[in-house]
Amino acid sequence: MELLQLLSLLIGLLATALSGATGRLVEQSPPSFMVRPEVSQSVTCTLKDTTYFSMSWYWQDAQGHLHFLVQSGTKGDKEEIIQEGTSYRYERVSNTELRLEMQNVTQSQTIYCTCSKGTVRD
Repeated sequence: MELLQLLSLLIGLLATALSGATGRLVEQSPPSFMVRPEVSQSVTCTLKDTTYFSMSWYWQDAQGHLHFLVQSGTKGDKEEIIQEGTSYRYERVSNTELRLEMQNVTQSQTIYCTCSKGTVRD
């Protein structure tokens, strides 16, 4: 994992771990959910501090390994990615909202939304 990618992830994980709403940089909705393999599930990340314009999705597998999915800095960004047999479709709905839809989930995973002030894939 590249250094900038790791820093962005750590900042985002810290942001999601903060307990008070005033300290959160991002908010994930729903905060937790379970997906059956034959059902699709959407999750939305809302940016609470617009000085952090770039938003990313990561997933963590059952073994604890973190995997980068996508990064978006512009409204209208959208793409479909397939990793480990699971289909992830993301869309930057607005300057403060990033949506992720998952289909054909093949393994247990935790989804993380993060934000940063720059790109993590430079």
